[in-house]
Amino acid sequence: MDHLNEISVEELQDALDNVDEKKPTQRLLAAIAYKNGVTQTELAEWYDVQRRTIYSWLKRLDTDESLEQAVPDDKRTERKRKLSESRQKDFEATVHEPPEAVVLNAPAWTPALAQEYLEETYGVEYSIPSCRRSLKEAGLSYQKPRRKAAEANENEQETFHEELKKKRREMDATVVCIDQTKKSVQVEPRAAWFPRGTRPSVKHSGQRNWTCLLGAITEDGDRFFSRFEEYVTAKHAKHFILALCKEFEEDLIFVLDGAPYFQASAVTDLAARDDLAFVTLPAYSPELNPVEECWRQLQASLSNRFFDLLDKLTTAIDTALDQLSVLKVSNYF
Repeated sequence: MDHLNEISVEELQDALDNVDEKKPTQRLLAAIAYKNGVTQTELAEWYDVQRRTIYSWLKRLDTDESLEQAVPDDKRTERKRKLSESRQKDFEATVHEPPEAVVLNAPAWTPALAQEYLEETYGVEYSIPSCRRSLKEAGLSYQKPRRKAAEANENEQETFHEELKKKRREMDATVVCIDQTKKSVQVEPRAAWFPRGTRPSVKHSGQRNWTCLLGAITEDGDRFFSRFEEYVTAKHAKHFILALCKEFEEDLIFVLDGAPYFQASAVTDLAARDDLAFVTLPAYSPELNPVEECWRQLQASLSNRFFDLLDKLTTAIDTALDQLSVLKVSNYF
């Protein structure tokens, strides 16, 4: 936002001559300094306040109201309960950007943060439930963000999406995502609810038995899994892909990661077939593969459980895979 573009230094100085209170004087002096090239960060240091406070001061003056109306504190003794229509639109546009865009030190919006912002910026008081409702009405929803590797290359991810779209235009095919995981009899602790004052623990042993899984999920939400007690090889990957071709008996586009067994000639040579094609996920982009969500749910089911035998682990795995929540695969591509 370009602060105070429509207000001149002279107007601010005239307003300064007509105020006596400390707070309005600070706001006007800060605005004059800002118009003269002092940054918000520097102003925050001068006044020993947070940068978002300086932002709120400038935002308060950057209004259609006259400075005589915007500067004084007396009108804010009785805080308004509602935003005007224009300010409501401004608020809705604001919450569609990260809080950092309005100098709030937070990674995402919350009702409490919206409450603070509304009071600081517009002088209106909303309850937490009202702020929650306002965020919903602004088009936001409560979601858990997916992890994204800092090393991920956005250009490569965009290229992946474009390649996938191109393949779908060229082929009347079903998209199938594939991934691999390994599960051990070793217990994997996870935070949960336990009686206060206790020291929760779970058993573990020196066993190292494990099993590998290959998983596939289609854009329609169909899921397929293969489990075996050896490391995944190109041979396993090839047989799994051919089994899926036989299962569907239709054209398929396989989304694979860069694992060596997927890039081996035993697998890539299958692309010569007319009924299938491959698209490779960009590096450091597991969040683009919906099978990762299957593994996340599987891990949640196995956590805090001790398996003294591999057979017990595999039974628990099979049960958990049967109970996976249906994924909205369309969210991934």
